Amino acid sequence: MSVTEVVLIAALDRKLAIGRDNDLPWRLPDDLKRFKAITLGHPILMGRKTAQSLGRALPGRRNLVLTRGAAAPFAGMQAVDCLANALLASRHDQRLCVIGGGEVYALCLPLAKRMHLTHVDVEVEAADAFFPAFDRSQWQIEACTEHSADSRHLYSFRFVDYQRAPQSLSV
Repeated sequence: MSVTEVVLIAALDRKLAIGRDNDLPWRLPDDLKRFKAITLGHPILMGRKTAQSLGRALPGRRNLVLTRGAAAPFAGMQAVDCLANALLASRHDQRLCVIGGGEVYALCLPLAKRMHLTHVDVEVEAADAFFPAFDRSQWQIEACTEHSADSRHLYSFRFVDYQRAPQSLSV
């Protein structure tokens, strides 16, 4: 049996906001393209509210929904009742991509070996979902790519790929 790598993928503002009213607070086409490239072919794990906000199962990925209920909100999604069962369901995959929301990120952060974060240069008003604060000293930056605001992107942002420093894994 292979060991599944837990990877967190999120876009967040300057104060770690990731959502407002069960939706993304921005539309960044290049970020969505990157999200698809990272997650395609790998299982994704999300909370129930995130699953509902998607409105459907994302194609080309096993959609796991962490929920206390017995059913996932849409066809093509699989309900899991705990993180251990999500890891069990993805045990034959190279990575498990955690895509939100805030509580699921917080639950998975101690197990994560990588994070692909999009830091958006804005502070969202009335945000109600947040990425957990993390100790940056436990993470090494593998890559960072800057993107300026343009006709397709209202805000500037940067893609930052983090790898957990070997001595700091909390497993």
